[in-house]
Amino acid sequence: MIPGAPSGYPLQPDAGTTTLPVTVRPLFLRDVPRLRALDTLYPLNQPEALVVGYGRSRSGLRAVSPWGRRRRPAFVADAGDRLVGYAEFRSLLFDGRWMLTALGASVGVYDADPVWEALLPYAVRQAGLRGVKRLYGRIPWEARVSPAFRRLGWHPYATETVFLAHDLASVARSGLRPRRQDRTDTWAVHQLYAACVPREVQDAEAFTSHRWDVLRPGHTGRDAVGGWLFENDHQLVGYARVLSNGAHHAVELLVLPERRDLAGDVIDGVLAALGAHGVRRVYCAIRGYQAELSAPLGERGFLAVFEQELFVRYTTATVRRSVTETVPFTLDVRDPVPGRVPTFFRPTSEDGSAG
Repeated sequence: MIPGAPSGYPLQPDAGTTTLPVTVRPLFLRDVPRLRALDTLYPLNQPEALVVGYGRSRSGLRAVSPWGRRRRPAFVADAGDRLVGYAEFRSLLFDGRWMLTALGASVGVYDADPVWEALLPYAVRQAGLRGVKRLYGRIPWEARVSPAFRRLGWHPYATETVFLAHDLASVARSGLRPRRQDRTDTWAVHQLYAACVPREVQDAEAFTSHRWDVLRPGHTGRDAVGGWLFENDHQLVGYARVLSNGAHHAVELLVLPERRDLAGDVIDGVLAALGAHGVRRVYCAIRGYQAELSAPLGERGFLAVFEQELFVRYTTATVRRSVTETVPFTLDVRDPVPGRVPTFFRPTSEDGSAG
C-alpha cells in the first residue's frame, strides 16, 4: 500500500459482511489488461467521447505512456488482488484543468460507493499536488453516481440534454450565412458566452478566451475543432463550436438570449456548413438554461437520447472568515501616569502606579 492511500473502506451489501481494504494508486502498465474485467465502465465527457470514440485498452495504454502520464492521469482501486475501480482524467490544454473521461467499477454484488469514496478523493489530492485548481465531470444520470459525487464535495452547476440526429437527408437553407471562425474571433465569442450563460455557471466554469480556440486537422489526429459565427446587423448573435471526426460531429451552440427567434437559422446554418464534410451523426448538448433550443432541434429531426449533470470539484481549501466577538471587560481607573518612560529601577508608589 502506498503512503497516504485510503484503506479499510468496507464493501458490504448488508450488515455483518466482512470488511475489505481498498488501496488506491496510479495506473500501471500491468493494469491495462485488467481493465477489460471491469463490470461497468462509463465513458464520460459526452457527447465528445461518442464522436472521438473510447476504448478502455487504448485509453489505458495512452495513460501509462511517457507522454500521456501528465496529459491523461488515471488511477485504480484494488481490493486484495482484484481491481475494483478505475478513474481516468484528461488535462485540458487551455488551462490545465482536469476533465473526468472514464469511471468504472467491478464489485460484484457489493455497493460501489466505498470505491468512489476512496478513488475520487485520491485523484483530487493528486490534482492539487500538480497545481490543478478545478476538476470537472459530466455524469449521465444512468450512471447513478451523482449522490456519491455530492457527498465527496463535487458541486453540480448545470444539467444537459444530449440530442442526436442520424443521416440528415436535407438541410433547410438558413437565413443567416455563417462565417468560419479565425484566431481573432476568440474574444468576441467569449463575450457572447458571457451574455448567454448565467453568472453562476460562468463562475463554476471559469473559462478564459482560450477556451474558444480552434484546432485544424492534424493537431489532434483525425479530430478537428472548428467554429462558425452568425452575425445580424453587424452584431454577433450566434456561435457553433464543432468537434468533428469524419462524418460524426458534436455541436455546442450559443444564441444571444434577445435573438432567440434566430435559433432555427443558426442550427440550419451549422448543419449546412457540416454538410460539405459529410453528416452521418450529429450530437448537440443543450444546457438546462438553453431550453428554447430544444424545439428547433426537434423540428429538424433531433431526438433527446440522454441527460447528464455537470459537476465541479475545487482542490483549494475553503477560507473561513473569523467571527469577531465583543468581549466585555472593566478597566480600573487610576491616577494619570506621569508623562515619562516607566523604569524598573524606581519603586512603585503606594497607590501602585509606575513612577
